[in-house]
Amino acid sequence: MNLRSGRWYALNTTAALLCRELRTGGLETAVQAVKDRHPSVGEGRIRRDAEEMVQRLADRNLVVFETPEASTVPGTGPPIVAGTGSGRYRLRARLALVLVTLLLCLPFRWTLRAAAALRVRGRTAATTEEAAAMVHMIDRVAKHFPGRVACLEQSLAAVLTAWLSRRRLTWVMGVAEDPYRFHAWVESEGVPVLPAEEPGFSGYRRVLTL
Repeated sequence: MNLRSGRWYALNTTAALLCRELRTGGLETAVQAVKDRHPSVGEGRIRRDAEEMVQRLADRNLVVFETPEASTVPGTGPPIVAGTGSGRYRLRARLALVLVTLLLCLPFRWTLRAAAALRVRGRTAATTEEAAAMVHMIDRVAKHFPGRVACLEQSLAAVLTAWLSRRRLTWVMGVAEDPYRFHAWVESEGVPVLPAEEPGFSGYRRVLTL
């Protein structure tokens, strides 16, 4: 994910294999893994392609190598589905969606800075019950909102609703592989809070947390 533009980039199967092996075993391990999968390709070519791929990713600020422990499934507990909630967040949810529309018109790096500032200046961390009520209300209000409201807009609107309520939520973006899927959600007390059931949610891992 390019944090300046908000654009996602996906690797093909071979490049993803190279990155996984580079992270855990280094260049020679990565080269051998690809050679085992494609025995007809010369080792020298695989090594050159691997070095070129890493350089291109680094030049675009798209590669960050981390320990395997850092790539965990989302949250510290099973997701909470926001099935019900009171109407006390309705007006704040509507205002939050309008503000989100404006925020996402800005360069993405500015949107991230604004979201980070909201978290720093937020008051008390929202409980899971409060978070579920906010996410539920955003989901209800979104059905009648004239603009686009997908996971990015919904999750950021929940963060703004929390801020307007003198609370704080964690904004998370993540990715799942095979096939590649990109997602955004909020967390409270380390637990993801979702607007609806998502059977494949456990396949996501965090890329960005604010």
